[in-house]
Amino acid sequence: MNGKTADGRFKVIIVGAGVSGLTLAHTFHQAGIDYVVLDKHPVAPAWGASISIFPNGSRILDQLGLYDIMNTKHTEMQYFHCRGSDGKTYCAEPFLKEISDSSGYLGMTIERRVFLQTLYDELPDKSKVIEHARVVSVVEEKGVVKVMLSDRVVHEGDIVIGCDGAHSAVREIMWERAHQLSPGLITASEKQTMKATYTCLIGVAPYQYGLGTNVLSSVSNDRFSFLFLTQPEQIFFIVPIKMPNGQVSKYPNRLRFTDEDVQAEANKILDYPISDTLVFGDIWKTRFRGQLVSLEEGILSHWSYGRIVLCGDAIHKVTPNAGLGGNMAMESAVVLANEIFATIQRHPNKKPSDEEIRLAFKRYHEIRTPRVKELFDVSWLLTRLQAYDGWGWYVVQRWILPLVFMKGAKQLATTMAGAPVLSFIPFKQRSGKVNWKKQDWEVELKVKPQIGQSKAALNGLIASIVTSAFIAYTATVCDS
Repeated sequence: MNGKTADGRFKVIIVGAGVSGLTLAHTFHQAGIDYVVLDKHPVAPAWGASISIFPNGSRILDQLGLYDIMNTKHTEMQYFHCRGSDGKTYCAEPFLKEISDSSGYLGMTIERRVFLQTLYDELPDKSKVIEHARVVSVVEEKGVVKVMLSDRVVHEGDIVIGCDGAHSAVREIMWERAHQLSPGLITASEKQTMKATYTCLIGVAPYQYGLGTNVLSSVSNDRFSFLFLTQPEQIFFIVPIKMPNGQVSKYPNRLRFTDEDVQAEANKILDYPISDTLVFGDIWKTRFRGQLVSLEEGILSHWSYGRIVLCGDAIHKVTPNAGLGGNMAMESAVVLANEIFATIQRHPNKKPSDEEIRLAFKRYHEIRTPRVKELFDVSWLLTRLQAYDGWGWYVVQRWILPLVFMKGAKQLATTMAGAPVLSFIPFKQRSGKVNWKKQDWEVELKVKPQIGQSKAALNGLIASIVTSAFIAYTATVCDS
């Protein structure tokens, strides 16, 4: 079998059937661009917990005709409860409702497996998604890329997009090619950009009374936190845990955990209160499933080389506390699709040259970098705050953040308004209290100043919180 395009059309080879990979599949179908998706696993495996789709992601789903079907897969969540180590609530606000009202789009909390399965089910041609397809090599020859699988099947196309996660095989292949042709371009430091200082218990359990219904709850403790997202029939749990003794995992190492490791980690926190009536053990013992994973964080400097480009967690990885990872992956998929579509349209009678492909990838990187850094900072900060990662973080999370909680919701909503949409699919977008910002392909005014406005607002909040944390921490050190 050979995956070569018979009619000579431009073809994209997507590696990875996760959030970014399946989003790209839908965008390319709408654009009339040929593609194939390769994944070493089955589509939508029974793994992980939930995915949070904020209004910026919901708007992309709306443009792709997927918003209404996704809305049938969840019940709206409005309130965010913050709880202390005793399980008691000290702050409860309509944080999520404020963000939805500001945009006109509902945020969604959906089981990750269900979200991916729906993306797959709604594809018009499922034969373009090939499961159990492990990529072992990528070769570029005269403007053609050849992707070889472990079963020796070869797929030919014009570009390869690596959407295969934080431990991307395509990324390593890209690094190897860069090392051969441009020695020194990819440094050892960049390879170790993504680091894990936290592990995380994730899973799904049946609903139990005690955490509310359709509520997001954060329960803070000493160097770890619980996150619970409750739906009428189930509870998604996410438990980031700081690794002891300053331990850091980075390339080429990868943490792997046995079932015994998972249970041992859970055993350490089973007796911790998570509400007035529950301890974590009540959730854990009834779980449908639960895993232990490492939480990589980082943004790479090089997003492409030659005709290989990366997307989603393969280039920007965040912790799950803010729920922004899936949205960031969808946004990057949209910007990349826009650049690929524009490049093809410039010369409809011939395929783009190597230089044209390079420039398209360069524009994609330049457009996305400021926004990715902005959202990365939010995730990084929230993880340390919720885990009481030091006295300074404790003081801010417990005593200062409740005072600016809803201000944070308003500023996050403003940041969401700077999200990208596809340039080639007209649609009537919904609106709320905050206007969606125009993109650079919509008006002559460039998008960067507008992104800067929302970034300045959000970074102002981040700066005030970080400053408060630093002051509190300094005072603690001086007193001791």
